[in-house]
Amino acid sequence: MFIKSVVALFAAAAVSAAPAIKVARDDLQPWQITRLYTHTPSGNPGNDPHSVLNFTISDPNTIPAGQTPTGQAVFPPTTAICSLRYLTSADAPWGVEQPCTTDNSTNAYSTWTFTLNHPNGSNGEASTNFDLEFKLVDHVQIPGQEVTKTFTAGDHFEVGDNMGGQCGGSGVCSWNLQNLPYDVQQTQEDA
Repeated sequence: MFIKSVVALFAAAAVSAAPAIKVARDDLQPWQITRLYTHTPSGNPGNDPHSVLNFTISDPNTIPAGQTPTGQAVFPPTTAICSLRYLTSADAPWGVEQPCTTDNSTNAYSTWTFTLNHPNGSNGEASTNFDLEFKLVDHVQIPGQEVTKTFTAGDHFEVGDNMGGQCGGSGVCSWNLQNLPYDVQQTQEDA
């Protein structure tokens, strides 16, 4: 009788304990860049002297955060607008993490940042030949636990490769990422 009671107790515990949901990296849909452009000014007097890098990136995934008394908590899809202004390529903040802006519905738990990097083996040019590193940190407090998930990705962007555009006679240049949306596969960092 005692053994049957112990077996029944273990069986009930196994059924009532819901397994934690984990997202395998293979299950993540890639992030999507839906807009990326750079602009360099003409340098003519009276014009804004700043060059600009601007892009929009989205995470289409719904990521499980943990179990709550009312059900499964999740991080919903999120979108960020990221922008950088600089005077010359030499003045660009190479290697410095920059904040992005998210919409009001996701900014309480999703923080996007990006870093402009020199391409491997090259000094690069901040408007025509550069690497971008992207980071998304999802953070929430649910009863009994604090959950943080960090995802990163990166890619190379270069005119003639995945960017196109033109320069005008005055020296003003505008370049855009081609073949949008542009997928960037992220990975989850270990906690």
